[in-house]
Amino acid sequence: MTAGATDAGPRVVTVREFLDELIAVTRERGVTEFLYLMAQDDGVIGVQWEQPGLDHLRRYRIHDVDGPACPHCAILAAVVALAPVLPLDVLRTMRSRPQYETVLRTGRLPHLAFARPGGQRGASWLGDCHAVNGDPHTDADCSTHAMPAPSGDLLDVRLGALPRAVRELYPHDGAATADLQQRLRIARDWRADAQAVASGVREVAAAWAFLRTSCTLGVPVPGANGLVLTLAPDDAADDRPLAELHDAAMRGLTGDGPLAYQERACLVPDPTAGAQRMPTYGGAVDLTRAAPVRTLRLPAPRRPLSTTGRGVLLLFEARHAMGRHQVGAPVRDSAYWDAEAALNVFEFTLLERVAGRHYEDAVAAYLQALRREGDLLARPHKVLDRRRRKALSLAFGGLDDEELHLWASVAYRNAILLLLGNLKAFAEHLRRQAG
Repeated sequence: MTAGATDAGPRVVTVREFLDELIAVTRERGVTEFLYLMAQDDGVIGVQWEQPGLDHLRRYRIHDVDGPACPHCAILAAVVALAPVLPLDVLRTMRSRPQYETVLRTGRLPHLAFARPGGQRGASWLGDCHAVNGDPHTDADCSTHAMPAPSGDLLDVRLGALPRAVRELYPHDGAATADLQQRLRIARDWRADAQAVASGVREVAAAWAFLRTSCTLGVPVPGANGLVLTLAPDDAADDRPLAELHDAAMRGLTGDGPLAYQERACLVPDPTAGAQRMPTYGGAVDLTRAAPVRTLRLPAPRRPLSTTGRGVLLLFEARHAMGRHQVGAPVRDSAYWDAEAALNVFEFTLLERVAGRHYEDAVAAYLQALRREGDLLARPHKVLDRRRRKALSLAFGGLDDEELHLWASVAYRNAILLLLGNLKAFAEHLRRQAG
């Protein structure tokens, strides 16, 4: 890759000048394949256009009449301005803001990344947001974006003074303390596995930051599917009974228009999950805050998955949760399947990092079989020989047959993507497979 033109220092411009130049340069560089809008240290905005064999970087500092202006507002305005130029469809344009602000709340630098889709000229560009180490805040931040860096651990819950509604779930306070201690241990164990997998992998830094700084403890309400109470160290004492919290939450959920999930999500450990081994994403109503909440349910089976496998799966579900902002089943249009394809690529990339050449060998074996057959495989479970199965198992520290089948099936999907050659075709494959 050859480096292109780079400003020696950031140029001071107004928001209007920034947007006009951004649009002009993007149109001029019509063969750009990747475009990055990057919050950098000290309020600087980096914009990078990546073309085949050439990168072009420009850096800006935004000033208005009264002095420095909020760089985050400028970046989000840039997305809207770029939407008709790239183009970006409405869903991706709208999704950029919550993705960006989710990363911002973790105290990291958000980097918006847009990629030209392959195979279809004029199709909406793909979009994502990465988290980069660094302080994203300056005195110029507006009140919306002047978010303090997170402090403390959201799972450091005080069990000595539980809210009344939580105590009502148990026969006595001793039972409440014992059960919550077990749930916290389960949540911390799952999160520690995700941290070990995410260490040093840039592509999943945002998902790990979301788990660390945006996920509280959730306790399900027995006999009421979809209702949880959440506990966090910064919660004020609340002595309202469960019935009163329930009535207040139901009143708050009435009204016209779509309902938005609250900014925080919750980890819901389940000590009684039975044979369930995998974490799952879902929506619920948080009675503590009278608002919808995204949940990541964490089982604790007698026969757990490998620690590496648990970490990969929790990061995958966290990334899934980060893309959900409104209550209800999403419309399964082309943008939905594009997002599902990108989520699969997130998992493929993570497995390449943690399982290395053994995972890549499995993908290569499936790709060879697909090319030989010329169609989807009738018996994909027969593709990996004993040597490859053993190598893939050892890459995770040892797997039972059920988990080995899980990661082999992911390798098979990865091979299908490589065979098809681009994300758009892979998204269409996922749509067809879903029926």
